[in-house]
Amino acid sequence: MKKISMLLLAVMLVSMLGITGVVAPQDEITIDFWNWWGVQREPLMLEIIGQFESEHPGVSVNNVVQGWDRRAEVVLTAMAGGEPPEVMMASRAEIVRFAAEGLIVPITQYVEADGLDLNAFYPSEIETMWWDGELYTLPMPTAGGETSFYVYNKTLFEEAGLDPENPPTTWQDFWAASEALNQRDGNIIGLMGSDLGTNGNAFLSWLYTNNGSLYSDDLRSVTFNSPEGVETLQWMYDYVQHFYDGIETYADFMAQTSGEAADNPMFQNRMAMQFQNVSIFGHLATFAPDMDYGVALRPHNSENPDAVSQGIAPLGFGWGYVIPKGLSPEAEKAAYDFVRRLTYDMGEGVYGGCWFMQEQARPSPLIACNEDPVFYELNPNWDNVKAALESDIALPIVPPQTQIVDFINQYVELAMYGEMSPQEALDAAAEEAQAVLDQYWSSLE
Repeated sequence: MKKISMLLLAVMLVSMLGITGVVAPQDEITIDFWNWWGVQREPLMLEIIGQFESEHPGVSVNNVVQGWDRRAEVVLTAMAGGEPPEVMMASRAEIVRFAAEGLIVPITQYVEADGLDLNAFYPSEIETMWWDGELYTLPMPTAGGETSFYVYNKTLFEEAGLDPENPPTTWQDFWAASEALNQRDGNIIGLMGSDLGTNGNAFLSWLYTNNGSLYSDDLRSVTFNSPEGVETLQWMYDYVQHFYDGIETYADFMAQTSGEAADNPMFQNRMAMQFQNVSIFGHLATFAPDMDYGVALRPHNSENPDAVSQGIAPLGFGWGYVIPKGLSPEAEKAAYDFVRRLTYDMGEGVYGGCWFMQEQARPSPLIACNEDPVFYELNPNWDNVKAALESDIALPIVPPQTQIVDFINQYVELAMYGEMSPQEALDAAAEEAQAVLDQYWSSLE
């Protein structure tokens, strides 16, 4: 009897392990998730992670909030050194670079298998997620809304005799409003009409409202030193001289201030118009809750018949979430599922990218998310915010993007300090940028 029982037990074990296909449990998958959301947003991210883990037994996510110090060096070391996290938050320029260098995996197959509708995203958001015919991630938060709008103080408009319901829509109106708003005594600015921006990113933002461009359509040539580019930089230089009394005075005014703290001059009623990204709405609610503010599209040059008000996405950041090469198939799939939760999944009770943005009063790259009535409760200017996102176009990105934009920043600064004319500065930047671009394309031949 004992032998029969042992035989039956052996048969049962063989059946469980082989014939029925039941296998021993897999080791738990741990996803190290590097992000730069900061500790103030960590509770929100932990809510997303907690729900994701409960829906994916055997998968745990380690939320690793990174600091900004030496960020680029830390990211490159992790990616190139062979020890990256399973999921990492990356800028749009980094995504293209990592994709071109074969450091991250495309998610095209997973997106197609899940039947995700990429039309759910604004075109300007999803277009920069691709490289060489493959999709490498999904966007969250918006790269749009970074350059396409400005916030203005309606009370300061009224005090200056301006109509707060009709903010400037053209360069020419913007200049006239600045005349009425700006208050300066010699080289001391009391009230800044607007922070126009004085660096290369600001130049590119204004360039696209003057029908200019960064590259040719085939991405083989730089085009920012076109007549439209020179006109744009000259206009910026003239504005800085006229309203700030030069860039040194501007720098003095902006010293010891930031865009995301109570010392922002906009929050202190010392600036009437400010170009910021969509994070400003959450900061306004925190640091200037009583401000009566409006939202308007970035003005365009009305003297150029082809110019329109629009923003470019992504000029600076605009994040995505990438998966490095070398993971096991199970870990790669789990990492993709987490990326999907961070970016695409939405609905009642779903803690994902849409919910994360709503909790910060920020718009989402998902069109449907921004139709939620809660946004209108959070921001009375919501229709204008949506119009800004809809006006955005995708700024073309090439793998050496960072170097090229660095050249633009260097030479725009020289022009702003009067060390080179706008034409000389842009031609010099274009010469160096074109050499880098030529070298990249020739390396592929």
